[in-house]
Amino acid sequence: MILIRKGGIADRQFGVEAPQFYLYPTYFHQGENDHRASVTITHWCEAVRTWSVRDVERVGRLAPLVSIPRQTLDARYRFRPDQALHIIGVRTYALAAPAEVGFRDEYAGCRSWLSVDDEIDISGSMPVLSESVLQAKLKAVDSLITVAV
Repeated sequence: MILIRKGGIADRQFGVEAPQFYLYPTYFHQGENDHRASVTITHWCEAVRTWSVRDVERVGRLAPLVSIPRQTLDARYRFRPDQALHIIGVRTYALAAPAEVGFRDEYAGCRSWLSVDDEIDISGSMPVLSESVLQAKLKAVDSLITVAV
């Protein structure tokens, strides 16, 4: 229910480019140029909350909530030190049926966003978390990284 981004190597800087997006399966800095005929899309998201974090201590507080190792979280923070790390709270939906998307060369590489040419039917999608569970998780993230003024 959170994504942590600062931008990919191919991105000059990061920003949320669309309020709704598919979760496109990628590699993590290895094999991203491997050619494959297609990829399977199983989920899509709505961005419901964003935070910008420039303090490494606050980033570290997220470690128990994410599946990536702490050293990877720290590396994301150190990449492009002049830019904030973006925490994106998402409402995630499972597609009613997985969608095969043809792979194109322009989809390869380390980037945060890409536009998929194939149309994907999102009708019948189901939220992964109930609204009350999602809101509780977002509140927990907010309490970890928001600094009281």
